Amino acid sequence: MQVFKTFMKVAKKRLHVSMIYIVIFISIGIAMTSTASDTNNFTETKLSVSITDLDNTNASRALAEYIGKNNKIVEVENDKDAIMDAVFYRRADIILNINEGYSEKLANGETDGLFSDYRIPGSYSAEFFDTQLDQYISMITAYTAGGMEVDEAAAKTAKLAEKEISVETVNFSENANVEFGENIAYYYQYLAYILIAVMISGLCPTLLVMMRKEIRNRTNCSCVSNVSQMVQIVLGTVIFAVGVYLLLTVAALFLYHSQMLNSKGLLAMLNGFVYLIFATMLTILISVIAPGNKAVDMIANVISLGMSFVCGVFVPQSLLSGTVLNIGKFLPAYWYVRANNMLAGSSGEIFGMGKYMTCIGIELAFSIAMFCVTLLVAKTKRSSKSV
Repeated sequence: MQVFKTFMKVAKKRLHVSMIYIVIFISIGIAMTSTASDTNNFTETKLSVSITDLDNTNASRALAEYIGKNNKIVEVENDKDAIMDAVFYRRADIILNINEGYSEKLANGETDGLFSDYRIPGSYSAEFFDTQLDQYISMITAYTAGGMEVDEAAAKTAKLAEKEISVETVNFSENANVEFGENIAYYYQYLAYILIAVMISGLCPTLLVMMRKEIRNRTNCSCVSNVSQMVQIVLGTVIFAVGVYLLLTVAALFLYHSQMLNSKGLLAMLNGFVYLIFATMLTILISVIAPGNKAVDMIANVISLGMSFVCGVFVPQSLLSGTVLNIGKFLPAYWYVRANNMLAGSSGEIFGMGKYMTCIGIELAFSIAMFCVTLLVAKTKRSSKSV
């Protein structure tokens, strides 16, 4: 096993490069876990609102109270410069004036000229606040149209606003009862980047050393057959690749516990392992065609970052253009991310075992194709050297 021992010694010298990638990746996973909130719970958005009541009636005070229950009330000095500064620096999302005659207009069924405000035009907060106001005014006008007085209508509306609405997130995909959190989905999504980067940066230089002409010549002079040499190198490659994946999987088990120990967690592990096979085949191909160690890191960055941006690792596939997605379909990372999206129910993907296994099959097909290309390139290089 002399070739195997030599392989492991060389791999050990490049281990620090792989560990840098892995440690940074796991650290990001820990940071996401420690700062994440439960995204399955609905949280109502609260705006910062300043109110000036120029009408000063029971109806206007009821409106101010309604706004205060659904938003955060802030005090802003009644000065134009102070108001503009508050809006510009986002100390207040909306500065609302309840105009004089508000109560009287509502009693007459009028809804124009009830308010004036300062806001950032077209902002989400402005649109959201308009929705709240429109809903409130619609309820009051409905009551007054039915014959109620304005004050009574405001009281009725306030009671309706106090009722809490139970919001539940429903997953309509198969196995919807299985938890697969957002954090673990991100972890396995970014795994597509880290596996390529670690395998090329860590394993490729080792293979390049083992394939140097002087090393091969010295090995061929020994009693170790060519088949035995190849088996030992393959064994070292497998141990390196599986070791990297086991380390990342143990980290995922440590970070996400029960989310990993269910059917979707196991499917995520399977998806990652199949992608590891492709990453290993790609690394072997690069080691055959790479001109030397200096080019390896550049190749690793170009391939890992390029596939990540095109295939939806860094940017969700739902946000990518159709042209970019069509290009990504010719790369295995696209199918890896799509399978991961099915498990997470993101980017519009709905989980189905048939569709999931199709993605896995395509990833394996890429691995087989990469293996065949490697054999062809290696054979061509040997033929050219013999000539």
